[in-house]
Amino acid sequence: MGIKLCNCNTNINNENIENSDNNNNNFISNISNKNLNSKNINEKISLLNKDNLKSKAKFSKLTENKTSNIIKNKNGFGIKNYINKNKYIGNFKNNLNEGYGIYYYNNGDVYKGEFKKDKENGYGEYDHLNEVIFYGYWNNNLLNNIGYEIYCDESKYYGEYKNGEKNGIGTYKWKDGSYYEGEFENNKFNGFGIYYFNDNNRIYFGMWNNNKMNGYGEYYGKNNKKYFGYFKNNKKNGFGILSLENEKFFVGFWKNGKQNGIIKYINGELFKYGLWNNGIKIKWFNKNEFVNYLDVNEKKYLIIFNMNLNEIKNFMQIN
Repeated sequence: MGIKLCNCNTNINNENIENSDNNNNNFISNISNKNLNSKNINEKISLLNKDNLKSKAKFSKLTENKTSNIIKNKNGFGIKNYINKNKYIGNFKNNLNEGYGIYYYNNGDVYKGEFKKDKENGYGEYDHLNEVIFYGYWNNNLLNNIGYEIYCDESKYYGEYKNGEKNGIGTYKWKDGSYYEGEFENNKFNGFGIYYFNDNNRIYFGMWNNNKMNGYGEYYGKNNKKYFGYFKNNKKNGFGILSLENEKFFVGFWKNGKQNGIIKYINGELFKYGLWNNGIKIKWFNKNEFVNYLDVNEKKYLIIFNMNLNEIKNFMQIN
């Protein structure tokens, strides 16, 4: 059976989010133009639910049949016991599992659904040790196309699958109310996605890799706090702009979530440049010292450093 459990069990409720991709020269990203096609996914889920109702009716009729006799020349309804102690109850064609049936695995897993030529094909439900139930469409024993799953801790996923794994667009929700909506690859958050924190006051909107915020992203926090920039492993890392209340901004470089390197500090119409290390200010520069201190890779951000207050507010969509 082709089910691989999702590695999505760690939700993110840490205020100290950050991350980076210093090889990406395009700071002003077109990330907001990403389209998750969630409407299309919801339409497919609606069709899946209809198939779910149809299958329940067929399962009911199936289990009403007499199951005491094992059919040797299997055409029609029957039972098959396997050497490995797996068991199939359902319809047969030419001695192969065909049509609707129930397959009991020797580890306690149960599949109820459609079969074709001895394999799980079509709509089906798979109960994995009473820990998670999968609903969806199967192809050669693998969950494919569209489906959803419900875990015993009440977290759930609905979206696209490929070869038994979450691949494509989907939504993963945790019991505490936080959820991720975006792209999946090989059962993990990979690509563009939006993470909604469970306090309903914080959102991350950006790139992911291996279940973590990696690449360019935008973080909208409490008290009008915003960060537009790069992340690495859920932490600010690389170039970014941090906006605080009362028109205070930090423009510059972060490492492991803390200011590290050249920072331009803006307070209203006033600004100054400084050198920071591990979140601690080392010294203030005059403008010439600041430019001379920048290395070759950092100078590509001069256009951002030289933005005035209104330009930064427009960039960060601050009224």
